[in-house]
This record gives sequence, structure tokens and C-alpha cells, in this order.
Amino acid sequence: MTRLRYTFAIPVLLAGVTGGFIGWTVTRLGCDGTSCSQVANVVVGLLTGLVAAAGVGIVVVLADRSLREWNEWRAGSGGETEDGARDTNDPAGLG
Repeated sequence: MTRLRYTFAIPVLLAGVTGGFIGWTVTRLGCDGTSCSQVANVVVGLLTGLVAAAGVGIVVVLADRSLREWNEWRAGSGGETEDGARDTNDPAGLG
């Protein structure tokens, strides 16, 4: 298992803070003065922040895995196909 990269934390934390702020704001604006307490606003803000952070976390991990697999494939293939011909997706021949 690989270590968690610190660069993963930046978008996840930003998504959590942004999602929490949006959830808190929508709840605050959606409730008139007496129908919701401040606790309800904070709870909704925390929940939306957690959901946003989890969603972005999943996307970051999947993107990292796919890029690692692609880099491994590119390093292993050497820019050539199975029959030894040059890869047509590499017109510069940089392989």
C-alpha cells in the first residue's frame, strides 16, 4: 500500500471547506429566523463538507491510480506495439 501524498490533501481539504460553507449557507438562507437553530446549520454544513471531501477524495485516488497505470504501461511498451511497429499514438517517436 502506498503512502498518502500531501498533494492529495489539498484538493480534499478545499472541497471539504467549500462544501461545508455551501451547505451551511444554503441551510441558513433556506430557514427563516425561527425554523432552524444554529446547530442545524452547523450540522448540515459539516455533513455536506464531509460528503464533498469524500467525493473529491475518491476522484483524486482514481485519477492517481489511472495515471500510475498509464505511466507503467508507457514505460513497459517502449512506444512499440506487440509486432514491433512504432506506436501510431506517438508520432514524434519519443516512446
